[in-house]
Amino acid sequence: MTRATPIAIALAALLAVAPEIWSFPQDADPKATQEQEAIRVPLPKGKKLVLADGTFQLVREYSVQGDRVRYWSVERSAWEEIPTKLVDWDATHKAETEQSRQDADLKAKIHATRMADLAKEINVDRSLEIKPDLFLPDGVGFYSLEGKLIYEMKQTLAVSKLSKGREAERILSGVPLIPRKMTLEIPDAHAALRLITAEPEFFMRPADEREPRFRLLRVQVKGSHRLVENISIRLTGEQAHHADDIDFQTWTPARGVFRYTVNQRLEPGEYAFVEMTGEEINSYVWDFGIDPPNTKSQK
Repeated sequence: MTRATPIAIALAALLAVAPEIWSFPQDADPKATQEQEAIRVPLPKGKKLVLADGTFQLVREYSVQGDRVRYWSVERSAWEEIPTKLVDWDATHKAETEQSRQDADLKAKIHATRMADLAKEINVDRSLEIKPDLFLPDGVGFYSLEGKLIYEMKQTLAVSKLSKGREAERILSGVPLIPRKMTLEIPDAHAALRLITAEPEFFMRPADEREPRFRLLRVQVKGSHRLVENISIRLTGEQAHHADDIDFQTWTPARGVFRYTVNQRLEPGEYAFVEMTGEEINSYVWDFGIDPPNTKSQK
């Protein structure tokens, strides 16, 4: 067996490591390198002083002094001068106008972006400004507005009662054709919510955003209760409803929000918004009272 000489061993080791020493990274992307080299460096901020030969000087500011134009060169950070006849003034002014327009557009986009970021968490439909700096509560419900105060109106259960006096009359007279009489009444003589303004406004946020069918009624105080309506029931089952309606207007200031304004000044007294189910009044009503202006608030 022959023994390898030291020179041969050293040469073999050099050949083994040569590819590692002289090779380039395998993951380098020539296309990416070219693209990086092609990226243009944006021009620094400044104005274009357009020259007659079609080129321009990028300047921070300039002034005409006699037959010379003195300007601060953004590129060289120094004051320089050239003859005014070398400047294409029409093109320079056009470039200034275009730059002003672009700056205005950029400011508008920045403002819009900032406003959009601020409004991301705001539900426009639910954050309704009904007066300057006065917002309608977000929750579902019926609200009354008096000046700059908002009150949530509570529902009250109205009950139907058959007139015992009319029933006794029918029995004693022996005349079955006499209509039965029923009443819809609200317990207690006065509503808990008291308003002073004669021209209140009301807002409704239904749970399902549907438009409710409302009537505004003036109710009559009868002892310890308030009378909403009288109902006559004929022998045929046909019903006649009698109530004191107040005209009002319905507005839609936002999706799923309804505003109600009265067509007349409300006299002191008791009132109720009632929702219609078919041709009948729903038993749950929103009641309120109007007090004279000098009445001390009881809210």
